[in-house]
Amino acid sequence: MLVVKASAVTVSLGSVADTSLYENKPDANLGATTLVAGTNQQFSRSRALFRFSLSSIPVGAVITQVQVNLYCTRQPDPGQHGGPVPSDFSLYRMFADWGEGSGNSNTGSVASAGDATWNERHFNGTAWGTPGGLIGTDYANSPSATTSVGNVGSYAWGSTTELIGDAQTWLDTPEANFGFMLVNQSEGTLGSARRFASREQPGGLIPAPQLVVTYTVPEPTTAGLLLVTVVGGCWLRHRSGGTISLSHRQRST
Repeated sequence: MLVVKASAVTVSLGSVADTSLYENKPDANLGATTLVAGTNQQFSRSRALFRFSLSSIPVGAVITQVQVNLYCTRQPDPGQHGGPVPSDFSLYRMFADWGEGSGNSNTGSVASAGDATWNERHFNGTAWGTPGGLIGTDYANSPSATTSVGNVGSYAWGSTTELIGDAQTWLDTPEANFGFMLVNQSEGTLGSARRFASREQPGGLIPAPQLVVTYTVPEPTTAGLLLVTVVGGCWLRHRSGGTISLSHRQRST
């Protein structure tokens, strides 16, 4: 008889790659600075990318809860264009690979080959379906989770059926793990942009993007005796020539 036991485990995973796409500098990379998403007060859109590794979770685990945590480090200047506008930010599962890069400063620096930019997911190599990423091609048609972001502070996305499905897919099929894109749902609104901590900045007591996963692992145990009946005869063990072998008892007629 097979007895299955399952105990819940929760792990917090920091991002292993993150960057942003910045419309006003379409060939710049922002892989080593804070993440930015939304529309700033200079009419430029941005979108953030981040990816987590689930390699520390056992193969065969069943994921039951998922939450994404981001820390907003900066909002637009209150004295410009009506000030910061609270708005919804959505996580979309990525369908395409991208290069983190090491560009810095608030608006990035010149990209190197393979880096993600507004125009290309791999600079001098592979373009997005459309600059900034094409919905349905580069990232999912619908968001996995959405939350409203206002002032500086911590924000959480999840747990939703879609987020759980994303994480389970990445665990079961690691080669399909391209992470999330963070898209502001009010990209047409000035002052909707926000900056979030990345794995490089700002650091200290402010955490990088976190994926909090709760999962269970079935633990099979064997109980009882296994009885095997061999139909058509009885196997007997006998000693022959100093060795142990098996033979079939023949019926005499």
